[in-house]
Amino acid sequence: MSKSLPVFNISNFDDYNNCMKFESNFYIRKFSEHVRENLFIEKPHGHNFYLILLITQGYGSHTIDFLEYEVNVGSMFIISPGQIHQWNVSQDVDGFILFFTKDFFLHDFNTDRLTNFPFFNSTFSSPYVKLNNSESEQIELKYKLIYKEYQNRSLKYQDMIRMYLNAMFIDLSRIYPEKEAQGKLYGYDLLQLHRYEALVDKYFKMHRPISCYSKKMNITDRQLNYLCKKTVGKKPSEIMTDRIILEAKRLIIHSDLSIASIAEELNYKDNSYFIRLFKRITNQTPEQFRNEQYNRYEKYWLYRDA
Repeated sequence: MSKSLPVFNISNFDDYNNCMKFESNFYIRKFSEHVRENLFIEKPHGHNFYLILLITQGYGSHTIDFLEYEVNVGSMFIISPGQIHQWNVSQDVDGFILFFTKDFFLHDFNTDRLTNFPFFNSTFSSPYVKLNNSESEQIELKYKLIYKEYQNRSLKYQDMIRMYLNAMFIDLSRIYPEKEAQGKLYGYDLLQLHRYEALVDKYFKMHRPISCYSKKMNITDRQLNYLCKKTVGKKPSEIMTDRIILEAKRLIIHSDLSIASIAEELNYKDNSYFIRLFKRITNQTPEQFRNEQYNRYEKYWLYRDA
């Protein structure tokens, strides 16, 4: 099995049936067509765009950053750039899938518009929502309106797509399981949390002291600690550790690097300390985690090829 992790952009996907090249910032199709014509997505992969998927038929599983979710009628997935995912779905699976880039959506909105939605506002936001029949019909209607605009490409069709996308996200915000808790985060708290997470995502390999981040945010360490505890119930150091462990998992599974090299890549000079940290958080050594994931992967492909 290849351990190199592909990271796709929208231009990697084509509509072969209609000989159509999708635009570089937006993509929408029936899910059955998408999985049938893009077999390369069966293996774990990442992407540099947002992905929104509604399942209307079929079953299976969807693994996102090492957590497995059920795929069945009414399953909705909201995946952000950088997340690693993999499908394992039945042959009769169907639904609606769309991709968009951040720049595409924010063309008509303020820069914090996306992060104001609860499913985009934190790395702790769940990528999975289970919809009932009426909720699924409501979201499906938005998909169909967007699909019609994209197919017809009438005057200012992209503006209309952004409007329907925004309406879909508002609908989802009302449905989203964590809406009650997340609704309290709008405004200053949400903005600051997102700023901290964005800084961590950018600098976590280089800078570990929390003071480095509070200084960049022009707040005190105490204020940053209070902010993180209030919004997601975690200390800033815990958010940092979570990001490190997630990156470690990605490197362990999707690279050929040794555990020692991964520790070095993550700026740990002491390999044994890195192993102890990983085991404390995951209850497994890095090697145990790698072997477990490889065994699951091999069983999946043996089943698919049978």
